[in-house]
Amino acid sequence: MTGVATLAVSTMFGRVPGLVACGPSDGAGPIIALELVRTAGQVAALFGSEPCTSTLIAAQREALWLDLLAFIPAYTAFLALGAFALRRSGLVLALATMSIFLAAGAFDEIEGLVLFKLLGNLPGSQAMYDALFWTVRPKFALLGLGEILLAALLWRGALVGKIASGMLLAGGLASLYFLFNDPHAPAMMKGHSYAWAALLIAALIGA
Repeated sequence: MTGVATLAVSTMFGRVPGLVACGPSDGAGPIIALELVRTAGQVAALFGSEPCTSTLIAAQREALWLDLLAFIPAYTAFLALGAFALRRSGLVLALATMSIFLAAGAFDEIEGLVLFKLLGNLPGSQAMYDALFWTVRPKFALLGLGEILLAALLWRGALVGKIASGMLLAGGLASLYFLFNDPHAPAMMKGHSYAWAALLIAALIGA
């Protein structure tokens, strides 16, 4: 159920009115582009000028509430419970994987608070950009690592689990590669999406 809830909530971001970058975002969507900002210039480029600026600020705030109250709890529960469900394949590994996903969710919630502060004080400060760096990057790194560990757990199971394991491994590795080399590339988030889809399919089939 948590996997289905994660999927359902994720589709709601696309329905937030005005959630479109007002300027260059280096290839990333407006939400990811905001998470990855490191300079005032990047913020200024993303939010452009009025009336687009105010529209995007309102849209980002709406998306943040959706993220904090629904998406983060849903995906954290989905991934952590997915790891726990595979504990027969290795209790220590399953518990470690659970802890990794719980930590990723905690980083994501803290990141959201920083983003709210940034949106209220555009273009922000270097301290805010640094706070984002040390919450966003660890979050994505932990998610990628957790996906790889989930792949190891699934590999020890039935054939369906082994197939899903390959998708999780590929998704986790791809997300980490792009995180460290080109985090604005859409492929980083696609890696996570493919990994989560594989886990959801495995859960529905009962691998």
